[in-house]
Amino acid sequence: MISFAMGTFALLPVYLLSIGRNEIFFGSISSAGMAAAIFIVLLSPTLTRQFSVRRLAPVGGLLYAAGCATMLLNELSGMRATFPYFLSYMFQSGGWALHFTMGSICISALSSDADRPSSFMAYSAFSTLGLTCGPLLGSLLTHFTGLGTVDMFVLAMLAATTGSALSFWAVKRAPNIRKADIPNNAALTRDLSNILFSNSSPFFLLVLLSASIYTTLVNFQAPFASQSGLPYEIFFGSWAIAVVGSRFAIGPRVTRSAAGRTLPLLLGGMGVSLLGFHYSPGHPTIYAVTSLMTGITYGLSYPLMQSEAVRVTAPQSRTFVQIIFSLSYFLGLYLFPFVAGLVSVHLGYDVLTLLIAGLALLQTVIAILGYRAIRRKPAPTVAGNKG
Repeated sequence: MISFAMGTFALLPVYLLSIGRNEIFFGSISSAGMAAAIFIVLLSPTLTRQFSVRRLAPVGGLLYAAGCATMLLNELSGMRATFPYFLSYMFQSGGWALHFTMGSICISALSSDADRPSSFMAYSAFSTLGLTCGPLLGSLLTHFTGLGTVDMFVLAMLAATTGSALSFWAVKRAPNIRKADIPNNAALTRDLSNILFSNSSPFFLLVLLSASIYTTLVNFQAPFASQSGLPYEIFFGSWAIAVVGSRFAIGPRVTRSAAGRTLPLLLGGMGVSLLGFHYSPGHPTIYAVTSLMTGITYGLSYPLMQSEAVRVTAPQSRTFVQIIFSLSYFLGLYLFPFVAGLVSVHLGYDVLTLLIAGLALLQTVIAILGYRAIRRKPAPTVAGNKG
């Protein structure tokens, strides 16, 4: 439900363009959101020790709903002032960051080493399903019911509030969550330097680049499609089918394979498939096939990165690794839109599509080199104290 609220705001860049703003403005408010997200992630160990995962898990949805409400009030006032856009995105980003971090900790704590990859596959699949349903439903409602963007903000606010209620219900029925190991401040300072040279470090780079690709595809898809003479519904529909379908149909087999071979192949395949966006303007078939292939490769590679980052880490440090993984994700998710906005405005979407394909190929190289380093240093090197 919270992902659905987030997906509804994938249409925000199009709305901003319609009221005289541009992609750079969207990148600017996204960067403000990055500051809020990073602050929440860095503060999450202290918050978790103070309030527990159970109490924090529902708060993410409420923060996201507050961001939706801020945007809604700004629109209803008729002023469309600049600051509320920044404030709204900071609330939304902080809420998503808290939800994402607590959710990952919960999934990890409730899973064994054997079923953790499949758990992350399923968790990510439902997240993707919600995100892609947001713009698709928004498109249907605006086309056939006469509802406008302000109504979509209301829908997103209700969805985020529902997600908060579901989080509250879920954590009350998950006794193992209390076993999650939360590092203390001293451990954080010490482990932060150690983890930069640990087996987990390549996966932090990989998820940062994945988030950069993902945020560009989702947030800039509607204006890209508009300029290319394509319906953006093709992308979101194909993406949903590919990501969700692959995670349930192929995901279990992928999680049983050797990740050291599978992950680089998936990332290389994603790099090739992303090139299709460069050649898709005016060609709906190429656009659909490219969206499907990118969705499959991204859908299978992302949860594999997350489970591998945990697998190669000492058990007492896995919560800390989840926090750094989340931090890397949000750096890409909210900082890269500013870069993408600059590129799209000054160089065009042709260059932007080539840029994200290059990021995927860079991921492939990092994955190959990272697994070589892991084979030379198989034992986990991150050590942390329980806090």
